[in-house]
Amino acid sequence: MNNQEIKQWIEENLVMQDTARKITGQSVTGFNQSVATGKIMPFVEFGEGRKTRLYLRAGLEEYAKNKRIR
Repeated sequence: MNNQEIKQWIEENLVMQDTARKITGQSVTGFNQSVATGKIMPFVEFGEGRKTRLYLRAGLEEYAKNKRIR
């Protein structure tokens, strides 16, 4: 893959937390709890203190489809 193809793949497949929460239909607290319990795993994580996490769109869509409705 060249740089342009990699960039396109990232833009199409990876999302940050705000978009991830919209996909899963969760509040900030609910989403963070799902991450803390390992139900949602970041695809990649950067940073030491303040972390930047990117989530795989397909995994979030699958999680949203299968999560329990309360």
